[in-house]
Amino acid sequence: MKIKPKIQPKRRYLMDTPKTPKAKKPIPTRVDANGQSIPVSIIRPEILKQDSIVTKTINRAIKLHDRIVADKNQFFEDVELYLQQVAEKNGLDWKGNAVLNSFDGKYRVEIRFKERIQFGIELQLAKQKIDECIKAWSADSNVNLRAIISEAFQVDKKGEIAKYRILRLRRYNIKDQTWKEAMELIDQAIQVVATKQYINFYERDESGQFRQIVLNFPSL
Repeated sequence: MKIKPKIQPKRRYLMDTPKTPKAKKPIPTRVDANGQSIPVSIIRPEILKQDSIVTKTINRAIKLHDRIVADKNQFFEDVELYLQQVAEKNGLDWKGNAVLNSFDGKYRVEIRFKERIQFGIELQLAKQKIDECIKAWSADSNVNLRAIISEAFQVDKKGEIAKYRILRLRRYNIKDQTWKEAMELIDQAIQVVATKQYINFYERDESGQFRQIVLNFPSL
């Protein structure tokens, strides 16, 4: 009986797989004020520390600012809603300023509206009539009043007049027809260009006086 020779299994030769080159790690950089990317390795440690502190501080400040603005808007909304509800009970719409106190008198909320005005071309016509009055009045007339009137139309370094001085002229009861016409022109010249809301908070201190809780809302 013949013995069959053992068949050796064919060897499989594995081809060497080419190694993939490792990707280089990106070099950490920071963008400077000129928009250039600067490697972190060449930036002085104290500069990096300063950058970290400034960035962290500003991010916190931005979040705080956004929260304060949101709270400010909510304060106005809550107070205005209450005032409107009170007015509606009496068949009215709420307009104007208001002062609200807590039941124990310890706290106070004050809401005010302030109009920002400018003057139209009628103001120049009013000035012409006022100049006529000053020329017509005798030299022995009230010198102080003449000085106040003349000063009212003086401009500052920015070339602007002080609005309160112009408005103050209307308080004088001068029996002169030309003067009255000038005051009517000032009334016509007043233009309301914007209305700004203010809300203030107060707490009564130990002496019984109200102390304002300063939040500097008008600048927000």
